Amino acid sequence: MLTPYESRLGLLWIANAASRIRWRRPEAASLAEWVAENAEVLEAGLAGRGGGIHAAVIAEIAGECEDLLTNRRRLAHAEQAEEDSGKSGRQVWQRLGTALRRASDAKQAIKPDATALRLRQLAHITRLENTDLQIVEMLLRYQTQPALESLLDNVYSSESGSFSRGVSGQSLKSAAFADLLGISRNTLLSRCAPDAPLVRSGLLAVDDDGDMSVASRLRRLGSAPDEQADPLPLLLGAPAQAELQWQDFDHLGQRRADVEGIVRGALSKRAKGVNVLLYGPPGTGKTEFARTLAARLGVALFSVGETDETGDEPSRSERLADLKLGQSLLRREAGAMLLFDEMDDLLSQGSSSPFSLFGFPGPRRRTRAPSRLFMNRLLEENPAPTLWTVNEASSIDRAILRRMMFAIELRQPPPSVRQRIWARQLERNGIQASPEDARELAYEFDATPGVAAGAVSAVALLRDGDLGAVRRGVQSLSRLLGCEKACQGVPKGFNPAFMRSEEDLEALADRLCATGKQRFSLCLQGPPGTGKSAWIRYLADRLGLEVTQKRASDLMSMWVGQTEKNIARAFREAADDGSFLVFDEADSLLADRSGAQRNWEISQVNEMLTWMERHPLPFACTTNLIEKLDPATLRRFVFKISVGYMDASRANAMFRAWFDLPPPAALSSLQTLTPGDFAVARQKAEILGQLDNPSALYTLLKAECEAKPNQPRAIGFVH
Repeated sequence: MLTPYESRLGLLWIANAASRIRWRRPEAASLAEWVAENAEVLEAGLAGRGGGIHAAVIAEIAGECEDLLTNRRRLAHAEQAEEDSGKSGRQVWQRLGTALRRASDAKQAIKPDATALRLRQLAHITRLENTDLQIVEMLLRYQTQPALESLLDNVYSSESGSFSRGVSGQSLKSAAFADLLGISRNTLLSRCAPDAPLVRSGLLAVDDDGDMSVASRLRRLGSAPDEQADPLPLLLGAPAQAELQWQDFDHLGQRRADVEGIVRGALSKRAKGVNVLLYGPPGTGKTEFARTLAARLGVALFSVGETDETGDEPSRSERLADLKLGQSLLRREAGAMLLFDEMDDLLSQGSSSPFSLFGFPGPRRRTRAPSRLFMNRLLEENPAPTLWTVNEASSIDRAILRRMMFAIELRQPPPSVRQRIWARQLERNGIQASPEDARELAYEFDATPGVAAGAVSAVALLRDGDLGAVRRGVQSLSRLLGCEKACQGVPKGFNPAFMRSEEDLEALADRLCATGKQRFSLCLQGPPGTGKSAWIRYLADRLGLEVTQKRASDLMSMWVGQTEKNIARAFREAADDGSFLVFDEADSLLADRSGAQRNWEISQVNEMLTWMERHPLPFACTTNLIEKLDPATLRRFVFKISVGYMDASRANAMFRAWFDLPPPAALSSLQTLTPGDFAVARQKAEILGQLDNPSALYTLLKAECEAKPNQPRAIGFVH
């Protein structure tokens, strides 16, 4: 049902059209038919606003329409009376126009409805002229009121002159808008041009076929309760709320403070073209950082381009219209900024057709490729600070990237931050856990904050959800996402005194901690299990640093140049996080270049050497095969430490410490014993129930030694 104001608009539009359409044109008959068919609708909209007066006016107009239609029918069947009928038809059409204009003028006293008031306030915010406002209002009423939709589509669907059958009423190719609004075609085209304020504001979109449409969010202006007068909350929705805290992003270091200062300055100075890029793998907290930053600044953060009006997946054009509209709405707001997630989706030309998942081309559709020039201007002129997120920055054109004022790479937060996130999620979902439980989860799983939140929320749905269910849940996701990892902490029972080396490793750790200097490097070489990696984690713990551990298999790639990029990324990650970088299996990354047969074997060693020389934090390599290292690498290490098999005194001391039993005399005969052998032997003994049997423990340790390669073997039949 039409509101009184919509009936007033309908009468005004009909009067405008009647004054511009010649009575012999097909549109005149269509207009008369529409008025005759919708007289009751117009009258119902005016109910209670003049009662019988309005009813009499509508009845007069309907009667004139019937006379006109009768006259046209008579003209069609009486060609000999054409002149007389023509005069009569013209007179009836003139009387109809006069009645429509009189009715329209009489209805000017009807006050605008809530939708019209919101539109006027919106026009003030976005600085639109009156003609622009009329165009937007007609499109919005066209898209929300079936009766007014039929006015545009049915009246102007006849084949006549420059108008063709099948052209919709909202098309620039149709005369409908110009006629109904009472403006010239040239005025309409100029107000709807790509560079016109109406289109640039995001309120109006014009596709390749000339069809016009208003931003889908504008429909909220017509469906909201009358008491909600402010259009901004209706159009932008509720500001995003942060779940994490500012200290949860301590690992971003100075970059976090830099972006805070940039956005704060942009808001205070109303600076244009302020764009910040947040990039990194999914689940690393890009969106949550944006929300937390807004909370830190005390401003509202509005997400745009996430859904269409029905809550479904938006098209690229809808996302772009949302972005432009958001910028227009916040033009005068000093306490708000925008968030645009998945920036690559806006700039991508790829097909979203399900056929493409299987390698088949989808159905052809006319789509406009992203305009680099348009996006450049959009980024340079946006009035509100905008945060953009993307998973892979390399997918974005460099011309777009260089228009970012600042960029932050968000990676997996360090264990200390993950521990806080785990503790908060467990408490929020009512799952009993101690601080030590949260710490173990943080070290056991390299899970992103998103994975942690999802796993804990899932367990909260169980009737008897507990910490064990949380661990099982995150294990299932970690295996799927590849974020399950070995413990990065100091191994249980580790003691550097049990390691055999020419260096006093415990004293060396004391000296390194006492100096306070963090720019040093180490190379630890020796057989597997001798405690090389364990001592580095022990040293990192003493220094108060997290460990960033990389294996050669994590970095080496089949693609030319990718290994070098992975190496560089590992050093940058450690520098940004302030962590202790460790490379295991370093002989694969620093192999002797004299034996290289391919260029990439040389380039990856060069990349390692370059970063080793300028890395500002502790860095260590471990290897079992130091003889395979490139000679140039050894002089890059400040400390070169060799670790060997345990001697008898250390083996006996470790036996007492691990098993609380006197060591058997034969233990000193094991020449290739390592601290790692004791860990394996103890695990076997626990399973076999032999922890209190020194002889059985010796047998288990001996088996570990004999399993090692290159062990001397007895010759003959006598052992």
